[in-house]
Amino acid sequence: MKAFLDTNVLLDLFMKSRLGHEAVTAILQVVRNGDISACMTTQSIIDAAYIQTQRLKAPTAAFKKAIALLSGIVEILPILPEDIAWANRSAIEDYEDAAQLACAQRSGCDVIVTSDKKYKDYTDIILFDPLELYTVLFSRV
Repeated sequence: MKAFLDTNVLLDLFMKSRLGHEAVTAILQVVRNGDISACMTTQSIIDAAYIQTQRLKAPTAAFKKAIALLSGIVEILPILPEDIAWANRSAIEDYEDAAQLACAQRSGCDVIVTSDKKYKDYTDIILFDPLELYTVLFSRV
């Protein structure tokens, strides 16, 4: 299984108070063990960095360290010009979602992990919020 991690999954990871924090931490351990693969976009990292370090005033050094560790287990994908072209042609109102979805589709992802349920209106790729994927992964054990 190849899982696309949306920006809000990164925020779940960095913010212990968020509902999906523990589930995301466990999911990333499964990824680290090689049982599934996962990817995210450079855009998600940049957006999460802005929220964490600018809005929430978290230390930039801590964010950089976390991303360096995460980069060792999760594939980091660029948003390519063809993803932007697809977003431009799509009827999706949230442009960032459209570009992310185009990248997930182009990269052959089997599932999208997100708390943003609007994606279901735009794709046939299976959607899980972090708690749902956690349940799927750990009910197999």
